[in-house]
Amino acid sequence: MEQSSLFSATSIHLDHITSTLNCLMPFGQKDDVLVTIDKDGLSFVRENYHSSKIQLFLSKDLFQHYCYNPAIDNPDAFTKLSIKINHIFESLSIASNRSNDDIVECTLSHNGEGTPFILIVEDSLITERAEYSTYFISDVDNTGLVLDRESLEFECIIKGDVLYSALKDLKEIGCKECYLYAMTSTRSRPIFALLSKSQLGFSKIMLPAERSILEKLEVYNNDSKTIVHESPVIGLFDFNTIDKLRLSTKIASKALIRKDVHGLLTINILSQANDMLIPNKIHSKADTSEQTVDYPSIFVEVSVLEKATALDTDIKDIQMLMSESTVQKPFSTTEQPMQSAFNAPTEQSKGNILGLTEPVNFPSEQNANDSYNPVPTMDIPLFF
Repeated sequence: MEQSSLFSATSIHLDHITSTLNCLMPFGQKDDVLVTIDKDGLSFVRENYHSSKIQLFLSKDLFQHYCYNPAIDNPDAFTKLSIKINHIFESLSIASNRSNDDIVECTLSHNGEGTPFILIVEDSLITERAEYSTYFISDVDNTGLVLDRESLEFECIIKGDVLYSALKDLKEIGCKECYLYAMTSTRSRPIFALLSKSQLGFSKIMLPAERSILEKLEVYNNDSKTIVHESPVIGLFDFNTIDKLRLSTKIASKALIRKDVHGLLTINILSQANDMLIPNKIHSKADTSEQTVDYPSIFVEVSVLEKATALDTDIKDIQMLMSESTVQKPFSTTEQPMQSAFNAPTEQSKGNILGLTEPVNFPSEQNANDSYNPVPTMDIPLFF
């Protein structure tokens, strides 16, 4: 790649890049995506009619070679362009599905306004080059799609595959309206559930409350600080909109879910890079140093606006349905309540960029013989 290029990056992790870009497809396969390039990586943003938005970030650490040379000497410099993402996705999909055992190397490059976005795919036998037209019209309109972090109703951290299975089940039963239910209690485990409404009534999917799956659930008094119990949060969302994040949860190791008082639900997806080790097949032309196995190289954030405020009659029906749930094992009154995973940095957390505290077991699971180790393998960053 020419050294004069404004931007160039090379990676052999085509499977990870392709599956990540696939998360954009439900938000408009043939629509434009705003791409932002800076010294830290590439960001892809797509907004749908002011009701939902997806922002996806590929860290420079996902690439063996990453170079960004802006014209001005400014560490905060960036380049923006619009592109049809389905063209790039289709090209990468074909390349990642090659049946040979060679390492397939992918190079992305762009030389600024008025120049194409270039994709080069290469193995030991074939080199393919594609150029895609670019342009820039305007920034994404974020009106109403920015989370009010000072006025949260609840937040939780849950395993991605569990959330994916729940959304898949709702899809299979033909869900049209999706209710989200979150509640904590001083006497039992927390409850996090997805409900579907039909002419016959409500169907519910109770997500497991085990500490190894539901890592955190806290309900606030609309201020992101004051934790309340026995006070359920119920949100109503159009399922077709919620279902757009299903592909994102499929690649997630963890999902951070938050809802603010304005009816905005955000889901932060963390996809770990644990399996991103370069196979020992051939020597890549790029720097083949090992990918740091515990570095989160892929982030996805999905924002969805609430469809409407749930009707009082529906709220009563939901509360009645949830009260009939299987009785959870009670808390011990001598145990401490669950702590937030996102607190101010302490002496013990100075090495943690976000100051995340180590999670505490649900009281019902604190057992000397319990083999579960509650210490998370990866902190979820508050990005974007």
